[in-house]
Order: sequence, then structure tokens, then C-alpha cells
Amino acid sequence: MTFNHLQTIIQQVDEVRRTFESAGKKIYLVGGIVRDLYGNATNIQNLDIDLTTNATPEEIKAIIKPIADNLWLSGEKFGTIGAHVNGKTIEITTHRSESYLSDSRKPIVEFSQQIEEDLSRRDFTVNSMAIDLSSKELIDPFNGQKDFADGVLRTPLNPDISFSEDPLRMLRAARFTCRFELTPTKKMVQSMKALAPRLEIVSPERIREEFDKFLEVRNPEPGFKLLLKTKIYKLFLPEINDKENIRKNGGYRSLSQLPIDPLVRLAALLLNTSAKECEYRMKKLKYSNERISQTKLLIQSTKTIEAKPIDNESYRKWYFQTADLRDKAIELAKINKKLKKIISEMERTKISLEHELHDFSVPLTGAEIMELLKIQEGPEVGEALQYLQEIRFQKGPITQGEAEKAIRNWWDEEKTVPKTNS
Repeated sequence: MTFNHLQTIIQQVDEVRRTFESAGKKIYLVGGIVRDLYGNATNIQNLDIDLTTNATPEEIKAIIKPIADNLWLSGEKFGTIGAHVNGKTIEITTHRSESYLSDSRKPIVEFSQQIEEDLSRRDFTVNSMAIDLSSKELIDPFNGQKDFADGVLRTPLNPDISFSEDPLRMLRAARFTCRFELTPTKKMVQSMKALAPRLEIVSPERIREEFDKFLEVRNPEPGFKLLLKTKIYKLFLPEINDKENIRKNGGYRSLSQLPIDPLVRLAALLLNTSAKECEYRMKKLKYSNERISQTKLLIQSTKTIEAKPIDNESYRKWYFQTADLRDKAIELAKINKKLKKIISEMERTKISLEHELHDFSVPLTGAEIMELLKIQEGPEVGEALQYLQEIRFQKGPITQGEAEKAIRNWWDEEKTVPKTNS
């Protein structure tokens, strides 16, 4: 087994090792960092340093406090103590086993004294490896090293047990399938099919977080195929299998052509939904209001491209309304090959208008309109500003004199049009 960067990581946590040894406790490097080191990851400075120990959470706090710059205890009830040590962020967790009750959304945590039991309760064998920081020995009771080398995704225990303990692992399996090019075992796929409904006990927040990580994989298509095969997608995002979206825009098959951006990629999956449907689905997954608004605007801006906003007026309006999401909307529209010509024409319009697109402000303020028309504050002021904005879209930049003349004419017409009750 080759760990090209292991010595670098060991040096970074050497003071932690010595401190735990002095307290008579074992300490291990564990989980994803061991897997990534074995995979010869090059971004070692960005790897999360996860450690596990036979010390209890109270003991961890007492042991680490003298050498830590600071501690955070948000995960203490789950056995995890976070710390900054020598400028490095680490998390230390008591050996544990955990499971869900049949109707629980949160795991029941029980602590253990044995590293092997802790590893048995992890999601996949490729994550069930540890390195003893004292002896530098690899502990791999479930052959995670071999599975990683062979391209196999397997659970350390029977998959029925592993997925029952934490059903979110079924969604995580989709991410690992494509991120590390691993093939799930037949038994694991069968278990996912049988236990798919159990995903309902997992909180929407955890599902959302895991799904966004999945959307950050360069080519997530193999993972989506696993979700479709096992029907797991139905439990949180049935739009993944929207046949019309797949036919027209590529759906999940198009994601590898898009930037690695969860905002853009989720919008691609929801591209065939209405604003109301999009909002409903994202609220179910507890996305923030800001993320929901951005996604709806991105979808609408992409759909607007189908209406050919290539003349000056319609392009100005599209450019203004799409705001900072313009580039993302163009990328999203490109997955529909029929829009290629429209996008090229939009680019030509953009070049011809480039001198004026940096500023869409109108030359009169609300206060100036009130003074000009001798009116009090009210809805008419907003209507007047909107009228000027429409002129800006139609004609481009206008002077203050042109704006004043337009508003006077508009106001004269407003006063002569009889009001009707609707």
C-alpha cells in the first residue's frame, strides 16, 4: 500500500498523538482522509483531518484543551470534539456505533472501546480504514484497500444493516459510485431497492446537503443511473426522471456538460418545472429562500432564451432581469442544441450594446418625479419609474430632458384616461 503524503499528515498531528499517548489513550487517523491518501490525493492541504479514539468526549476535551487554539463542541453529543491545533482544523470522535430507530430522524449514538467496531459502523469499506498514529499501522478489517483498488463499492457489514442504520448512505452510494468510479455490489443494489422507502426518516437538511455534494461530482451520470435503478430518486426528487426534460434538455445526462455548480445543475434537473413546482420541491428539501429565488430566476431566464431575446429591446430586458445569473443561464441553455443559433445571435446583440449594458438606471428619481408632476408619494411614482424603465429597454439610455418630457406626456395621458372599476 502506498501513501505518498501520509508522512506530511502525520507530522501535522504529531503533537495530538503525543498528547493522547501521554494520557494513555489510542488515537487513529480514520475515514475519508485515509482513503484519499491511498488514492494519492494531491490537495492534501484541503483534506479534512478526522481522528478517532477510545477516549470519551469529556476525556477528549481535557486532553486536547492544553494544546488547542480553540475548541468547538457542536458535535459533542455525537462524540465529536472539534479543535484548531497549530493552525490546523481537526475533529476527534470517540469510537462509536450508531443506529436509527424505525421512525427516528436522528441516530442513536453509543460509544465503543474498539476501533474495529467503529470501522464496522462506517458507510463503505473504502472509508472503513484507519491508521494507528502510534505504530503507523494500517487497520483494514474489511479490505477497503482491495475494494478501492478493484473499483468495488461495498458496505463493511451486510448492506441491510448498514443502510438501516443510516439510510442516507444509499444516496451517498450514488455519489461514491461516480466520484471514485466504483461499482456497487449486486447485494448492495438489491438492498437499496428494498430499503429505499427508509430514506423518508432522514431529515430533509441531511438529504439536501448530501445531494449538493453529489451535484459537485464531475460526471454524476453513473450515480443518477443507480438512483433510477433503485427508485431512491422518488423519495426526494422525482423530477430526476422527468422524461420530457431528459428528451428536450438532457436532464441528468447533461450535467457533465455544465459547470460544477450545484445551483446550475439542480436548475437543469428542474428545468421543465413551473416556478410554483420548483419552489415546492426545493422547500421540501429545506433549501434557503435565496437559493430557491436564484434557481427560479435561472430557470426562467433560460426559458426566456427560447423566446429569442435577440432584438435590442428584448435583449436589454433579458440582460437586466437575469442580472448576475446571465452566464449561468447561457451555460444552462447550451445543453439544448436547438438554442445554439439563438445564443450566437444574443452574443452579437450583446456586442453591439456593450457600451450601454453596465448601467440601467433611469435619469429621474422618485423625488424628482414628484416635484415634476406636483404629486404626493403614492403608487403613481412607482408606475412612472416603471414607465421610464420600459423606455430604457426600448430605446437605450435617455437624457434627463428626454425623461422629463416622456413623464409629462405619460402623466397627461394618465389623467385623461377614465378609471374603470374592475
